[in-house]
Amino acid sequence: MSDTKSLHVTTPSGSTEGDGVSYKGLAWFGIILAGTTLVCQVLVWGMFGLFEGQAKKDDPGRAPLAAPIGALAPPPNLLTDEPANLARFHAEEDQVLTSYGWMDRNAGVVRIPIARAKALLLERGLPVRDSATEPKKVEKSEGRKVGK
Repeated sequence: MSDTKSLHVTTPSGSTEGDGVSYKGLAWFGIILAGTTLVCQVLVWGMFGLFEGQAKKDDPGRAPLAAPIGALAPPPNLLTDEPANLARFHAEEDQVLTSYGWMDRNAGVVRIPIARAKALLLERGLPVRDSATEPKKVEKSEGRKVGK
């Protein structure tokens, strides 16, 4: 014969044996788990309150010129008419290129029109160095530099 174990064993008194689960233990486990969770939540809530109080204590006051609390930032200055903006930019640049003006009044530096600058360049030419101020040539000879 084979040894087989039955799930339900009858006792001499005629009642069946339980399934081996302690429902009282499960109930206590649930109660302890819920209590521990609540205690942890209260501790975390208290710590956040403590940290917030410390942050408010250490936080400097609002600057006198700061925007009021709840005020929205100004909207961005969006340039929606790009062709007109480009035309205005070109007009400003043309005005700078075709007129006289100060670059630095304190240093006495002025701006002249580009056409006049080209004419002066053709008239006067580019500056040229004298042969007396020409840099010396340096030759390498056996690891030494020799000036001519």
